[in-house]
Amino acid sequence: MTTDGQLIDVNTTPRSGRRPTGRARVVVSGLKREREELGRFPANYVLALRHSGGRVVTAAPFELDPEDAVPPDAEVVTGLDPDDVSILENAQGLVLPGGGDIEPGIYGQEPHPRTHNISALRDRFELNLLREALERDMPVLAICRGMQLLNVGLGGTLEQHLRDVPGRLPHDRDRPRAEPAHDLRLTEKSMLTDVLGGPRSAVNSHHHQSLDRVAAPLQEIGWAEDGVLEAVVSSDHSWVVGVQWHPEVMAPINDRQAALFDFFLDGVNDYSERVVGRATG
Repeated sequence: MTTDGQLIDVNTTPRSGRRPTGRARVVVSGLKREREELGRFPANYVLALRHSGGRVVTAAPFELDPEDAVPPDAEVVTGLDPDDVSILENAQGLVLPGGGDIEPGIYGQEPHPRTHNISALRDRFELNLLREALERDMPVLAICRGMQLLNVGLGGTLEQHLRDVPGRLPHDRDRPRAEPAHDLRLTEKSMLTDVLGGPRSAVNSHHHQSLDRVAAPLQEIGWAEDGVLEAVVSSDHSWVVGVQWHPEVMAPINDRQAALFDFFLDGVNDYSERVVGRATG
């Protein structure tokens, strides 16, 4: 790991049957430690992507917590200017991971008393990355907070505390766990239905907010039993998917959740080939 902009190559063996993405590279935004302006290495996301054959770089506007366990071969860039999106110049995919709440003022609301762990620096950095990736039609996988950021970045709003509505499921578990927390219902012909093995699945849960007004480009494709929106795709882009659960935690023991990362990296490879084709055409 370095914090001076130097990159360390990632060498990893993908899961059996998966082909490495070759030169194609995926950017994962770094996490943030709660109540501190320190970053955390997104280990579960990196591991899931590596096992699907991805070459991954972690990018963050923070310096990483020196106590974080970071693999010696990890590719990490920290201390980035939040307006600097050049990390995407040599990337072919973007993953927006989970984490703290998004500043409600961005989507025109006052903070709820339970809204917490806000980082203006992270919000600004990830919104800039998202806008650049969407402009390039680069594949984006948005997970938990990432799905919420995707909606906010496209002009949508959030419901700031699900428990305010009686009868809601306990979506906010103490941490993301590998075991399922509730069922997921997908539309019959969504782009995730085959990936997850059909229109019914079981997923974990660790969130207290959700999408409220859904931005126009996003199609609603998956819900929990209580009606909370759990999955969206963009109709304006080639490969943009948001999921409210944490597939990166389930992937090591759940082949269907691992397949979501396979599916994303297939999109990354297709994008890489399109970009090369445009450059040589």
